[in-house]
Amino acid sequence: MEPARNSNGRFPLIGLIMLTTLFGIETIRILLSLLMYVLRDRFSFNAIQIGVIALGLFALSFLAASLSRLIGARRLLTVSAGGVGLLRLAMQWWSGDPVVDLALAFAIIFLFTLFWPALLGLLHQHNGRLFDDVGLGFLAGLAFDVALHGTYHTLDMAWQTDWGTAVLLLLLAGGQWACLRLVGQSLPDQARDLPASQAIAWLAIGPFLFLYLVVLGNVARFTVLIGWSQTAVYAWVLGSQLTGLLAGQLLLTRPNRQVYGLLAVGSGALLVLLLAFNPQHGWAAAVIGLLQTLSAALLLIILVQSLGLGDGRVGLRNLTIGNGLGWLLLAIFTFLFYAGYDIALPFANDILLPAAALVLTLAILGAARAIRADEKSPIAIAWQPTLLLLALLALPLIQWWTVPQPTAVAPHSLPIRAMTYNIHNGFDPMGNLGLEAIAQVIEAQQPDVVALQEVSRGWVINGSADTLLWLANRLEMPYVYGPTAGPLWGNAILSRLPLQDAQLHPLPPDNLLLQRGVIEARYALAGGQSLNVFATHFHHPDDGSAVRLMQAQTVNDVWGERPFSLFMGDLNAEPAAPEIELLSHAGWQDVVALSQISPDATYDALTPSRRIDYIWMSPDLTAVNVVIPTQPASDHLPIATTIENGGQ
Repeated sequence: MEPARNSNGRFPLIGLIMLTTLFGIETIRILLSLLMYVLRDRFSFNAIQIGVIALGLFALSFLAASLSRLIGARRLLTVSAGGVGLLRLAMQWWSGDPVVDLALAFAIIFLFTLFWPALLGLLHQHNGRLFDDVGLGFLAGLAFDVALHGTYHTLDMAWQTDWGTAVLLLLLAGGQWACLRLVGQSLPDQARDLPASQAIAWLAIGPFLFLYLVVLGNVARFTVLIGWSQTAVYAWVLGSQLTGLLAGQLLLTRPNRQVYGLLAVGSGALLVLLLAFNPQHGWAAAVIGLLQTLSAALLLIILVQSLGLGDGRVGLRNLTIGNGLGWLLLAIFTFLFYAGYDIALPFANDILLPAAALVLTLAILGAARAIRADEKSPIAIAWQPTLLLLALLALPLIQWWTVPQPTAVAPHSLPIRAMTYNIHNGFDPMGNLGLEAIAQVIEAQQPDVVALQEVSRGWVINGSADTLLWLANRLEMPYVYGPTAGPLWGNAILSRLPLQDAQLHPLPPDNLLLQRGVIEARYALAGGQSLNVFATHFHHPDDGSAVRLMQAQTVNDVWGERPFSLFMGDLNAEPAAPEIELLSHAGWQDVVALSQISPDATYDALTPSRRIDYIWMSPDLTAVNVVIPTQPASDHLPIATTIENGGQ
């Protein structure tokens, strides 16, 4: 067996893979968001059309072999990796129409999918032992992605508009190009393919990235499930990624076919089971997340270890097939996971998580059979990049020290300022994720209580952003969250008033693709009084009046005609609709109708023509200063009013 390889000189390859992976993964989140909010909401593409477009984009990865023959594998690596960095920088500096961002995201992802077969084929031709560093670089890229995603409070760098972020990205892109230059100098012009039985295992990259985006690297998701502060969860998720990286390196220092085989079976089975039976709260969710990340990291290292073995002919045909299948699997799993909220599927989307883990495990088990005891030598831990990445753990500590937590104020009597706002998951009508613009619209009204609808907390198609915590921290307002469509999407209430009690009531029927609910929160006022606040988002199809009638009746039942009550939300019905009349007959008073302000339309924000958003109050209250701010930070316009005691 060869002596352990020294870690000196390995930094450029690990750095190239790490930074290219960082840019690629962030762009996948951006791409999925822009597909939804530019193509779907702005240009009226349906879910099937968007799915076909995504499949078509990822299918372009099958061009890798042809392009390699046309321009050479080393040039393909240079163009793909360098292009990813250059275009990602262009996306950061572009501040105009997000249609351009969508085009840039298409180009970045196309190049990102070409990068992998070019890199693997060139490393196989040059020195198959260097495959060890592919896994380390990939895992380092995931850890770096979590570090930056958490540092920006889950709002990716691409959505930031400050110069500091632009300069940071320039430095990262410059580092990537420097690593590319150093790596490229030592690589041959031609690539050597892998045997088909090994190359096909690279399809595991698709299920792996699907699990990373939806679960393993999703800080917002773990924040909801674990229930800790976002900073603590950020530190835990980052620590989990670094633990996986260290475990992978320790595995490489003791290569053994039998150990690899047992680890592949054990890690794969554990990952499948943990994703199939996943606790939803507290420390259990935190420990399960750590074990999931560790299992996935070990599987990835075993996969990459198997790829550097065996002979192959010049070219990239087999690698291109395995790589292309992997990217198609990423598109298919992601589409099916979120399409169930629009299209009736014969299965629950949660089944896709263990299914992806099973595909990942089977692919790696097949590849692990190629590892022979006499072909693998131990390597030293890559201390330089590892220590740099471990230093990233200081970022959540700095965040914990510098970011204040929203706190309630002392109780005060009426009047209070109330507001309702459908925030469209943070996206404006053009397709930009602009939480700062939404915060400024809210801040201008100086509300005491705000009802929010379409609150996303970790959906990948919404950028994986925790819109609720971002707004709560920005506005310094504690929140009450009411999830409806799974734990990561629903309604919320922001308020500085002291919270006395809160509960979530589901709204009928229970067979909707996108479930609905109503939050009931009770806030303390001065003199021992309480303000009851109800917040909801009714069923949305235009032909859904019968469903909304049931939901309106449920709200009336929950209210029970209690005094000092507000009911706010997007009801997806105009004032003359039967469901609105049902609320009025129960005693609710529509503050916009009473104020007789004109125009009163709240949707859509660019060309308002319908009023489907409401603030209602119990008969003992009065409303003054009712306004509908016209800034199009969301696809809805908000309503704000001052609520006074009707007995005054």
